[in-house]
Amino acid sequence: MSAGSSLSVSEMDISVVIATHNQQERLRLVLAGLRGQTMPVECFEVVVVDDGCSDGTAAMLDEVGQQMDLKIVCLWPNEGRCMARNRGVEAARGEFVAFLDGDSLPHPQWLQRHIEGIETGGRASLLCGAEYSLPDLEYLQDPQRGIPMADKTPSIMRKYLQVHRQEIILTEEMILNAFDRIEARAVLGWYPFPELEILQEQIAELFVQHPDSPIGWLGFFPNNGAVLREAFLEVGGFDPDMAFSEGWDLAYRLQQHGCQPRLVPEAKAYHLYHYHDFSDPLKAYQETLAPQRAMQYMERKYSDPKLLLFHFWYASIWPDSLLPEETLLTDLSAFHHAYADWPASRLHALRTVLDHHPTWAASSGAHIP
Repeated sequence: MSAGSSLSVSEMDISVVIATHNQQERLRLVLAGLRGQTMPVECFEVVVVDDGCSDGTAAMLDEVGQQMDLKIVCLWPNEGRCMARNRGVEAARGEFVAFLDGDSLPHPQWLQRHIEGIETGGRASLLCGAEYSLPDLEYLQDPQRGIPMADKTPSIMRKYLQVHRQEIILTEEMILNAFDRIEARAVLGWYPFPELEILQEQIAELFVQHPDSPIGWLGFFPNNGAVLREAFLEVGGFDPDMAFSEGWDLAYRLQQHGCQPRLVPEAKAYHLYHYHDFSDPLKAYQETLAPQRAMQYMERKYSDPKLLLFHFWYASIWPDSLLPEETLLTDLSAFHHAYADWPASRLHALRTVLDHHPTWAASSGAHIP
């Protein structure tokens, strides 16, 4: 695949694919965000994959369908987010596909910026948008009406939400007419954690310093990206055996296939944050291990020993006291140089370190991360 010079993306040449499972309140806001795009709604297609929803999503989509054209793919029982996205791309008719999740609110210029990225970078671009989150929505079941979650919201938080309702709610009217108020509340990173802010900053720096990096695929997230539909289908789409970090796995294959990752920082998506039980230390710890297990799976899948370098970079953001400090890669630029230049002997030495790591040894035989 080769990148063309410049091209003009015309009507219906891009499809927005959204896979959703029981997210009707947040999905309604995401669809409002698509209605509010600077690009006219008749110039792109929206494909929503209802992945076995049982919360009233179907009725909500019928209602929203009176305001904008939607192509709805229904799956029952649910097939999981990887297969759901694949079904959405199969049903799409755009030459390019752009991805959002059912809780990924697009900036009004989101699609325009992705299209400009295609026009600048060419058909072989794998576009990587910027990730933000709205953490003050955490305990709201319905952000638009300010209704808290029935079973997760502590009593003290219920009182806070009641008193500060007007500051916290996020409505369709705000999305369409006052998006700057939403931006002012956002923090960098898909989750409101300082580690993910560091991750986003390192991704941006990698693309500045090494725009053609062989690890550019690390900048792609499946809730905010775009690629040529034909390339997506040729590499087999998302791997349904990936329980986490499935975007990295897809982007790795796309880059090997000839798609060049390109960062589009102006293409912003905002996670309409929702409750996660990170207060449980064990669950929080398991969450930090998930990307490492995904990378172990990818290393076995692709027989790429260089992928073990991921763990020594990841531990510089999420500290791992069991890895010697001198083995750590300080940032993605260091990861880039190690991936490009380090000899097999040096990788072998790092493999020995990992072979003596209890977490690595415990999960190294697992098929699914």
